[in-house]
Amino acid sequence: MAKNWADLLPELLELCSRQLLLEDWFAFRSVCSTWRAAAFEERFNVPWLMIADDIFADDRRTNTEWAEFYSLFSSRIHKVVMPNAKEKRCLSSRGWIFTIDMGSQVHMLNPLSRAVSRYCDGIIKLPSVHEFSSWDPEDYEPETRYAKFVLSASPASSPNYMVMVTYLNSKRLGLWKPGSEEWKELTWLGDPVLDVIYYKGQFFAVDWLDEILVCDVDRPDPTAQVILKKPLEFRDHFEFCQMYLVELAGRLLLVARLAQQDGATSGFRVFAIDLEARKWTELESLENASLFVGFNSSFSVQVDENRHAIKPNCIYFTEYLPHRDTEGKEVGIYHMKDGKIEPFFDEKIYIDFSPPLWIELDAALYRSDHKFK
Repeated sequence: MAKNWADLLPELLELCSRQLLLEDWFAFRSVCSTWRAAAFEERFNVPWLMIADDIFADDRRTNTEWAEFYSLFSSRIHKVVMPNAKEKRCLSSRGWIFTIDMGSQVHMLNPLSRAVSRYCDGIIKLPSVHEFSSWDPEDYEPETRYAKFVLSASPASSPNYMVMVTYLNSKRLGLWKPGSEEWKELTWLGDPVLDVIYYKGQFFAVDWLDEILVCDVDRPDPTAQVILKKPLEFRDHFEFCQMYLVELAGRLLLVARLAQQDGATSGFRVFAIDLEARKWTELESLENASLFVGFNSSFSVQVDENRHAIKPNCIYFTEYLPHRDTEGKEVGIYHMKDGKIEPFFDEKIYIDFSPPLWIELDAALYRSDHKFK
């Protein structure tokens, strides 16, 4: 029999780790290299919901800044340290949070893990993105001009990741690569871009005309061009308020969000996009998967016994408009089977500066060669 916890057999340690909530699992994994290697990770690919508008400091001595995260796994709200994020707009991609201040300065961090690896060291500073901002100051505050930041890969897994930024109601696209001192603007003369995804080694986007764009980021002056337009049979058949691009089981999906006249979400339609056959196919079911859309980069999750906290064949959504306090009514679950919308919160929540964000867990952070602060 082991005389202390450090000498427990790896099999017993794994059994113990299987019983932990995610927040306890991070602490378990940080004890030592033996415990880190034994930590069972497969059941923790469950998204969190970050209440990004509620970042506050509640320690007068250290001025520690916190944000509230709702765990789909435990159905509880937890406070998570969010350094350097107070009074900044927050957006997310691949589990990483981007914070933007009034000077358009951007920082990136992973709040749930506080990861440090050979490729990243806690908080990553990116160049200011103000160079692309030809806005009327009365339209948007500087830090709220940006709609999405989309990562090509996790900064914890590769030094060769890229970041694409989109702007609210704008055709502008910006690209940044580690080591660059500035963002590059993509040449695109079409309609405003609604969403971007990194899919099969390339960035793709969708604009207001439902056109699918491919981005060439390898040339000195990056460009975007249309490769697929909406088929005639789908034109003028529905009015959408937002479009999302999502990858599901290797397929590229286009998700159309529908709204009532007052702006309230009324439903969704999902299309599989075949780029080679240049074909749209409407899907009636997501089968045993669900989608997560909002101001985060969109993603999908396969629902199995390790992810029972997620309802299958659903679309989890958050607010789609900036500066609109809907008291949490635009955070919900759309059921593909019957078209019903289920509210996510029983109580009202205040949303103004930063929208709620779905945070997917970055699997690259849970390998044994990563440390956590």
